[in-house]
Amino acid sequence: MRPGTGKNLLFCGIFILVMLFFYPGEAPGQTGNKPAVSSQAEVTFLQGKADVLPQGETAWKSLRVGNLLFPEDEVRTAEGARIEIRLPDRSIMRFDQWSTFKMKNLLFDSQEGSRDVKVEIPVGKTWANVRKAFGPKKTFEVASANAVAGVRDTTWRMNVNADRSTMIRVYEGTVEVYNPFVKPDYKPEEGGFKTPREVPGPKEVPPPYGEVTKEQWEQIVLTQMMQVVVPAVGRPGDPTSFRLEEDQGEEWVRWNQERDRQVSP
Repeated sequence: MRPGTGKNLLFCGIFILVMLFFYPGEAPGQTGNKPAVSSQAEVTFLQGKADVLPQGETAWKSLRVGNLLFPEDEVRTAEGARIEIRLPDRSIMRFDQWSTFKMKNLLFDSQEGSRDVKVEIPVGKTWANVRKAFGPKKTFEVASANAVAGVRDTTWRMNVNADRSTMIRVYEGTVEVYNPFVKPDYKPEEGGFKTPREVPGPKEVPPPYGEVTKEQWEQIVLTQMMQVVVPAVGRPGDPTSFRLEEDQGEEWVRWNQERDRQVSP
């Protein structure tokens, strides 16, 4: 060994250890750090034709399985079409033919388990299988022109009819329905909706929503196998129960139940 070789080897060894300490490489099996915050949804099933109008654009584009949707994207389904999308927290939403919806918020923080999902549906049918959120923010809302549904971990559906009436049915969990013009404070970490507060209104909503009058009702809580109908104008009816056998007479319901079984973990 040449003089000084041992010192050189010792120096090189120390240098390598220092580099590994300050610039660690990926652990075995890692492929890089994944972003903690996601703000996109994925089309996971499509039957027939559906189009998207991306934010800031004027031309509709055809959707395909695997396409991504982003906040403010608007989607419409044609006759005979059905679409399924997977949200950032892996919740599932499906929409039937002749539906139009807009993804308002699509935020999920995987580190803290928070989410902020808001979807507007002026017309059509939607079915949702919503996963439980564990973070400090748990917002999952679906809004028609005359009702907003605040959802936790549940399976439920909403029909927004051509006459602007809204029907909501709950299969599991809890859905809190409130007036879009009189919105309660939502604090899920403290047990749900709190004292209602009045917000500015009413005002004319741009098409396709049309004009909706403000009504004096605040909140309705639906639990398993309950439903409510909110008319386009006037107060909603009383929540009532519904029979699963009657509900399954609708092919849309049977199809969604089968899809839920297929995509469940």
